Amino acid sequence: MSQTFSIRLLLAGQDDLICEVREAETKRLKTLLGDDDFADCFFWFDTIDGRSIVINTEHIQGVRYLWDFTPGIPDSRIDDSYEFLIALVGKEPLKESPSEDPRDMYTLFWELELGGMKTVTFIDVDGEPFTLMPKQVVYLSAPKEVIDEGRRQVEKEDEL
Repeated sequence: MSQTFSIRLLLAGQDDLICEVREAETKRLKTLLGDDDFADCFFWFDTIDGRSIVINTEHIQGVRYLWDFTPGIPDSRIDDSYEFLIALVGKEPLKESPSEDPRDMYTLFWELELGGMKTVTFIDVDGEPFTLMPKQVVYLSAPKEVIDEGRRQVEKEDEL
């Protein structure tokens, strides 16, 4: 049986976020948190159960690296009935349907990870602009398949 890697993120103003990830993701997170400039960035990672999560490192209060964690215990806040979660400082996570254009979702994650923006805007499922202040974002979660499809579409457009 292969060893599982789980991270338990202690987040300011939010319930702990527990995610099962590949070993490489735990190594990337440890490296990032060991960097002096980590406080002003977002960490984008994929979970084994098919989610993409981008998390504001400014709101991480601690990380527990759990090996051989009891399998099958999902994070209760990542509800499969809602494909897109937006956790903001001091609020319950907003449960949204993702944009119908996966490029929008990918671009949102990419812009947050890239950093340096005072606001990021995406088009919601109703076709209306939704602007977020990155400093107020604790984390976003969306299906990995949506983010991957958006990445493929953006890369294809860039080739033209």
